This record gives sequence, C-alpha cells and structure tokens, in this order.
Amino acid sequence: MKIRHYVIGGLLASGFAPLAWAQTPAIGWIEHVQINPHKLMLKAKIDTGADNSSVHADNIVVYEQNGIKMVKFTVENKNGERADFDLPLVRYAKIKRKGAEPQQRPVINMELCIGNTLKAVNLNLANRENFKYRMLIGRSYLKDQYLVDSGKQYTAEPNCQVRSLTQKTSS
Repeated sequence: MKIRHYVIGGLLASGFAPLAWAQTPAIGWIEHVQINPHKLMLKAKIDTGADNSSVHADNIVVYEQNGIKMVKFTVENKNGERADFDLPLVRYAKIKRKGAEPQQRPVINMELCIGNTLKAVNLNLANRENFKYRMLIGRSYLKDQYLVDSGKQYTAEPNCQVRSLTQKTSS
C-alpha cells in the first residue's frame, strides 16, 4: 500500500495524474460481485481490457411482450445458488473472438455491487462455463469508481442495499 501512495504522490507531483486518482479506491483483479435484486454472489475477474461486462447465463430465451423485447435467463454461481431473471433486451453485442467467428450476444441492464458501489450496467449474456470465473467486469463498470490492483484479490466485499427499479442509475 505504501508503494501505491509513493507512486501516486510522484505522479501527482510530476503532473501526470489527476487528483481524482489519489482518492479513487483500488480493488483486486478478482472480486466478489453481488447481482441485485436477488443478492446472488459471483466471483468475477476484473478486466480493464474489456469494454463491457459479461455474465454466464443458462436457458436464454428472447421473446416479445407488449411490443418490448425481453430476455429470460438463469445465473448460477459455483455453489449451485441460482437466480432467474426476466429483463428487457437492451441490444445485441457483436463479440469478436480469437480464432472463431464473431458472436451475437443479448445485452441486458442489471445492478451490480462491488464493495459499497451499486451500479446499473449493461451485461452481455454469454456461455462462460469453460472459464474459471462466471463473470467478467469491464471498464464500463470500473470507470470513475475503481482502480485495479493486479496484485490483490477479494478486497471489496459487496455491501450494497437493494434499490427499487425506479432508483436505478444507468451507465
């Protein structure tokens, strides 16, 4: 922690870092994330190379209800705890994949909690069953909220209150 303060202090003194950096909390490269409103906990990889966030989802069904495209899906953590969701489709994301054809993924908006930060963010629904972590947190969640310390893990246990749908903030 002392090194971080010296580095940030040196950057501030040299004019290379904005003051906000010194006041921005750091999280590790792996964190617990709470998906609201169900309070389902997942281990997530924090990926500053990804624009957006992604979650492993099963039983994905896109349908239309009263002229609105909706998505039903299930999220399950490694402990077998499950939550079913039925949310509006925001859009489809075209995901580039190394050595494979691009993939179209449904995107929904959900509230995620890391530490004391509750933020509504767009998530693409993916098959991440072959990955160690069922969730990936990208820059759209991290922006103006957290710095990432690649030497740390599990530094910010979720501690957020569930809000009503009308109180959401969007990203």
